[in-house]
Amino acid sequence: MTGRHARWAVATMLITSATALTAGALAPPGDAVPTAPTTQSSASSQAPQSSQAALPAVGSPVFAYVRALDEAAARGVWPEFTTSAVPLAVFDGERTFLFRHPSPPPEFSPAPGHPGVFFASGRYAGVQGNSNRDIGGVRTATVIVTSAQSAERAMLAIVEEVFHVFWRTTHSVFRPDELTRYAYPLRDADNLRRLLAEDEALSRALEATEAVDAARWAEAALRIRRERTAGLAEDVRAFETAIEMLEGPANYVARVAVGEPPGRTADRLRAPRPAEDIRWRFYDSGAALCLLLDRLSPGWRERIQRQPTLAIGPLAEEAVRAKGVEAATFPAAETTRLAARADAGVAELVGHQQRLRTELFNRPGWRMTVEVEEGVEPFQVRRFDPINLMVLDAGEIVHPNYLSLTVPGGSVEFTNTGFVRDTFGGTVAITSPAGAHPLRQGVRRLTIVGLSGEPTVASRSGATTLEAPGVRLTLAGADTRVEGTEIRIIVKRHRP
Repeated sequence: MTGRHARWAVATMLITSATALTAGALAPPGDAVPTAPTTQSSASSQAPQSSQAALPAVGSPVFAYVRALDEAAARGVWPEFTTSAVPLAVFDGERTFLFRHPSPPPEFSPAPGHPGVFFASGRYAGVQGNSNRDIGGVRTATVIVTSAQSAERAMLAIVEEVFHVFWRTTHSVFRPDELTRYAYPLRDADNLRRLLAEDEALSRALEATEAVDAARWAEAALRIRRERTAGLAEDVRAFETAIEMLEGPANYVARVAVGEPPGRTADRLRAPRPAEDIRWRFYDSGAALCLLLDRLSPGWRERIQRQPTLAIGPLAEEAVRAKGVEAATFPAAETTRLAARADAGVAELVGHQQRLRTELFNRPGWRMTVEVEEGVEPFQVRRFDPINLMVLDAGEIVHPNYLSLTVPGGSVEFTNTGFVRDTFGGTVAITSPAGAHPLRQGVRRLTIVGLSGEPTVASRSGATTLEAPGVRLTLAGADTRVEGTEIRIIVKRHRP
């Protein structure tokens, strides 16, 4: 058994153990989460309890996951990666547990018998999803774990988010400009065709049984990438590199930690993906390059950890070049198949955009439109959900979750209280750009559809106010008129 296969076997045993623990009684109050047996990390003892009541003997599965997390770090999945130094907040559907946090917010209480662990009833406001956020002034990994998730999926999320916090401390160079994603050439069928070809080549490299074949298919993927990116704008190329460096190593570490073989990453690369989900494609391409570097360039992790400006793409180029191989090539039938997939993907994107816009602008209920006159400073975006949105044609963006806009004369705050991820139901906002970019130069027009009930509109001291469920608006010097169930507001030049 090779070293890599041995690591996968151990990881699989850990996840199997975690699964068994979540199905039965977990550590009773007083037992601590074991410290990872490693010279790199000395994890604090933990085992959380519930807010304002002692945890029952059958506790949350988060205990098992934290144990497996510590074991993963102990096995050296990444140089200098320690879990004991990273605060972690996990919501299990009933309570939020806070591990390894030096200054817990007042909403959290110490877990009796569990030093270093804190808990709060319900979902703490700072835990919005699988991410990392400042909690109590400290960068904290946040994860939501539910009974509907498999143990493997939960562990993937926990390891990935904890690693993200670790990664931020040493690798600050690669930070993707999310605004660039909203101007990504999604309708470019040739770019999509090359992306699909690159993914297929990476998949074949991962699946190759011989090292020389892995190198040949890796060279094919990298050659396709060189040709493809030559035609992209500089900011788009920078976005691709940054997102791959932010998410690739984190997903690689998580997949190795849970014992996932490289073939699963190949499956992800080949899986059908909507053209608009371009951001998530680079999670898998980045992880694939990391897995290939394991095979082609031992010691690459240590190099990247020592030199945080190195990117995995150029490292892979260097590794393949050292092998001196010719790139593998696709048969004509495969090239034709990939081109057809790309054309179909772009057609589906265009259809989805058109159908969604039509449905939104015909949605029953009250609607409000706020438009800034030409020559007046447009709205600036202060807060929005960068992940849950949809870019339409002509730079319009659908915001199904939340949005905050300001102008010199006031502001608009929007929150969809019925938001469900990956859907566009309830009250939804649509922004229209003031310039070439969907958001960078500001917003000229805002439309909010699906308002549940007639908004309350008033005028006080020269300012228009509007309130509705999830919407609050205050604008000075604005003209307002009501036409049936639509409220139209025109923002004019602000005169102090």
